[in-house]
Amino acid sequence: MVKIKTKDFLRNTILFGIAILLGVFANVISLFGGNSFNTAVDIMFWAIIMLNIAIFSSILSNIRRDFALFIFAVSFNILLLGRVYVTWFGHHDKLLLLLEAENFSKLFQALQLVGVSLLFVFAAYKLGGIFWRQREEKCLNPTVSSVSRNPILPILRKLSEIVLYISSVPFLYILFQSAIAVVRGGYLNSFTNTTQIPSIVSRMSMFFVPAFAVFLATIPTRKQMKWPLMVYGIYMLSSLFTGRRNTLVCEALMLMIYFVMRDNLLSKDKRILKKSTVLYTGFFGIIAMYLLQLVAFVRAGITDKPRGLFATLISFLNSQGASFRVIMQTVNNINLFNPATSYVYLFYPFEMFVHNNVITRTLFGLKPIIEVQTPEFVSTTHNFAHVLTYLVDPKRYLEGGGFGTSYVAESYVSFGIIGLIVVSIFIGLIFRFFSSLLTRSWVVITCGLLAIKSFVYIPRDFALLWVTEVFNITYICFFVAIYLAALFIAKGTHVIYNKEVHKHVVLEEQV
Repeated sequence: MVKIKTKDFLRNTILFGIAILLGVFANVISLFGGNSFNTAVDIMFWAIIMLNIAIFSSILSNIRRDFALFIFAVSFNILLLGRVYVTWFGHHDKLLLLLEAENFSKLFQALQLVGVSLLFVFAAYKLGGIFWRQREEKCLNPTVSSVSRNPILPILRKLSEIVLYISSVPFLYILFQSAIAVVRGGYLNSFTNTTQIPSIVSRMSMFFVPAFAVFLATIPTRKQMKWPLMVYGIYMLSSLFTGRRNTLVCEALMLMIYFVMRDNLLSKDKRILKKSTVLYTGFFGIIAMYLLQLVAFVRAGITDKPRGLFATLISFLNSQGASFRVIMQTVNNINLFNPATSYVYLFYPFEMFVHNNVITRTLFGLKPIIEVQTPEFVSTTHNFAHVLTYLVDPKRYLEGGGFGTSYVAESYVSFGIIGLIVVSIFIGLIFRFFSSLLTRSWVVITCGLLAIKSFVYIPRDFALLWVTEVFNITYICFFVAIYLAALFIAKGTHVIYNKEVHKHVVLEEQV
């Protein structure tokens, strides 16, 4: 039976009740049409503000369990609402111009889609507690972590570490080639040109990311983490030289979520992450946003203008919030999409997987999909990011620019408001699953860590890309191979496993 705290129930009833009433009132006002949409937009904006207050109030009351959802909520607000906030409080008289809305009616609709999605993500997350309540209770008892009972883990840990080191060489080589291409041709040109990489190098590099995920899933000690974290950190920082900031940010957020979940397995008196840690993290987070925005200025060739801290942070929020433009332009141009075939945009990651995987491509006689921004490619692709940009601004598209995509826009174009609600509910349930991730087997933890990076970025990404990125044939074969190798080594060396000793080491030394 699910326990309901009276204080939390009362707080949520009041805050969410106000948010929902404001949303309903905004919709009632919009029924009058004409200039009433101006007022409806204002009310809907404050309904979203109230909804965020309600969500963050609920999350903060149980931050350790809900930390992954907290990161998503922050990401959602920055990526889909950052520009809205900056424009609303700084240039309210230019809402339509700066948010690229054709009129207040369509701006109201775009804000409504964002608010509905956020509401259903949180609602599904709360209801998901019914399914995984027993798993979450295990987090309150540090002695029951599933990973601490598997005798094969020490061997898996060592094998994944070896693979990590070996694959880091080709992986960093490819990263270096990408950085060189950006330096020579510019950031935008990197989207219109391809870099030739030897096939063997490309294939070997594929094991770098999953090897690190397997390593983390074995719950290594602080000492065991030292060198793998250093190698992975080099990759994260090096990714900035390609001009892309999202790689560093998503990897860092995944690690942050992972360490919070690990810390939650410890008894309260032995936890490392305390209030002072939160303050330090917040301080360094602000500095990180400042530095990331400087990278964007350099990428855009803006190097001669001095920028203060506050102005740079506002610029960061505004630039990251550009994903609202995807939803806005989708609403503006919804009539250009054929309702009979628009559903394919949601499933494009599967199409790309089937075409680009060697096995499926050979079986079905398909050609690989090489994404370059040309008229020929956009005329045949079902990539929503390419199609939307080309429909709205062909010149920008052919020069290498783009709006990107968002699960909100994709699900809405594909199946309307019902599709958006279903996808949002699914995201909420997945985040509830993440809250008890470390109580599961190493392979589930590995897949979860790989998926988390996609889910924190999903407001600006394909709705279903995480499926093909996590459950692709290369990763599955790697998981099977490394597990079989670990079993073979364990059998050949007659490993003696002391469950109590291992459990003690894992719980006492984890970070």
